[in-house]
Amino acid sequence: MREALQIVKEQLGPDAVILSTKSVREKGGPGMALGRTLIEVTACPSPAATAASGGRFSAVVDDPIERPSMESKPRAPEPRPRVERSASPPPPPAAPSAREIPLPRESEDTVSDLPMSLGELPADYPVLGDASGLDVMGKRHYGTLLMHGVEEPIARKVAMMDQSGKERGLDVAFMRTLKFRDPLDGKSRVIVLVGPTGVGKTTTLAKLAADLILNRQRSVGMITLDTFRVGAVAQLETYAKLLQVRLVVARTLSEVKAGLHSLNRCDFVLVDTVGSSPYNRRQVNSTAGLLPIMGDDREVILTMAANVRETEQQAIYRRFSVLKPTGLIFTKLDETVTYGGILNVAVRAGLPLTMYTDGQRVPENLGWMSPKTMARWFLEERDLDQ
Repeated sequence: MREALQIVKEQLGPDAVILSTKSVREKGGPGMALGRTLIEVTACPSPAATAASGGRFSAVVDDPIERPSMESKPRAPEPRPRVERSASPPPPPAAPSAREIPLPRESEDTVSDLPMSLGELPADYPVLGDASGLDVMGKRHYGTLLMHGVEEPIARKVAMMDQSGKERGLDVAFMRTLKFRDPLDGKSRVIVLVGPTGVGKTTTLAKLAADLILNRQRSVGMITLDTFRVGAVAQLETYAKLLQVRLVVARTLSEVKAGLHSLNRCDFVLVDTVGSSPYNRRQVNSTAGLLPIMGDDREVILTMAANVRETEQQAIYRRFSVLKPTGLIFTKLDETVTYGGILNVAVRAGLPLTMYTDGQRVPENLGWMSPKTMARWFLEERDLDQ
């Protein structure tokens, strides 16, 4: 990672801005295992450098482009060089670009060499971006957020919030920047989980039901609208039997109404919706047509996976924003080591962070978002071998 940062500084200047970082694996040939683990760094020159160059990336691309004259005659094709066969081995492959830096040989099967605990970085650790106006602690937090993939303006905002009062710490900055809320403590009795396919809505719904029954001593009913995915109903039926709660399978608008009426004595009604592609407007609008039946005080929680690329997370939020979500749940926290996407989506959406899941166990792998929890994710080192 240090080598990657050095290459970025050399090619884009000392004030370059890191946009995102992630580890990737080279694709092997047919029938072969994956190749080396690489670090992909996305960066750009500082706004000042870009403005000084007239808005162009001339500091990066300075090779002149030769444009043929309209009046000149076309050039005759140059003769192709004759290639002589040789018994010598082919030349070694070209060195990787600045955006793909191979890890050392002993780290090909793990990314444990990445600086996961950036809160302990020395004060002189190179930070790419606009760290002006930040003190030593602010710069450390700023660098930590950037390395986790937080967008530069958001990282700077959080770092400035850290030093805006007497209390200091990344958890304090999160408390001043983000919203946190437990939807189960409100007045809403209908909790609807929406989101794309494969994020774990059904398992999360079972975890919520188990928490309400076992830890809060509340009565629960469940409704599933997901009759399209193979095994979805059977999966939720298994959880319903274990928790001894009633499950209603609804395929039509009238069945949803009847199901809500039959569960009117339950303290909470948890609704599992059909997973929709963020690029399929019709599927999302179909879910939107069912929400008004569930009451004006319903909680609509957008469920997103933490291990998805930030561009996909932004696309998911934009598509599902038509459902007017009231909060965010992030799943699969155990499948990622960078958490910048959570912060980026929460700030841009302006929605409260509610819960998270970090495994498949019901109900153990369910937790509630808080400033201290998020600060621990960003600052503590992850044991990748556990």
